[in-house]
Amino acid sequence: MEIKKNKKKKPYVMPQDQLTQTTGWLGTIFLAAVAVLFILVGSVMLFVEGIKELYLIYMISALLIALGIGLIVKYFVTEAYRSMHDYGFSGGALIVILGGCALARSGQLTAQIAVFVGLLVLSVAVVMLQQAMQLHIMRKKVWIVVLVISLVTLLASVLLLFDIHAVTGKIDGFAYWVLLIAGVLTLLCMLISGIGVKVFQHQEHEEMLRMEKEQQLAFEREEDRKRLESKMKKIEDDEIV
Repeated sequence: MEIKKNKKKKPYVMPQDQLTQTTGWLGTIFLAAVAVLFILVGSVMLFVEGIKELYLIYMISALLIALGIGLIVKYFVTEAYRSMHDYGFSGGALIVILGGCALARSGQLTAQIAVFVGLLVLSVAVVMLQQAMQLHIMRKKVWIVVLVISLVTLLASVLLLFDIHAVTGKIDGFAYWVLLIAGVLTLLCMLISGIGVKVFQHQEHEEMLRMEKEQQLAFEREEDRKRLESKMKKIEDDEIV
């Protein structure tokens, strides 16, 4: 007779959980790609001669269009339409339109390159601020480091957006220095946050295992008590007989 081997079943993962995990990984990859792009663009504009700011507008416009298309594709690939709270398709379409408009008005945007860079840096500063709050909720002491980095980055973006010449005018290529440093700091915050979250998840898992073990021990003690009471009662009944 053929003996069937017992296979350990994998825990069931709901489609919503799979969607959340996929979206989280895609978001992390995208943020890392943006940080690397900041570093590359900032380095090229600062240290390579003959590069025009118009090329930067082309690159950013192309990035926006590619990002928008990626969000639209992800919306269908991950079956995000199953969730009424996911607006990946509409967000992707909006970003594609914005990228197309930026490409069409690249000449006018070149004159406002500092504001353009300021908006980009502001977006990553807000993400770093969220990472700081996340670590604070998890009670990780490094949250203050991420908070300081996010606030410094936020301040730099404000200087660019309001075009404060008292600061920006003293440093040649200030906007590109901010872009370069913001990229480095974004990667640093991602590393710190990633380690902090992993440590928190490990501690949470260990705590859950400890509670399960305590529950199991409590259950075994209760079973032993019941067996002991049953034996004592049987002995008493035997003595009466």
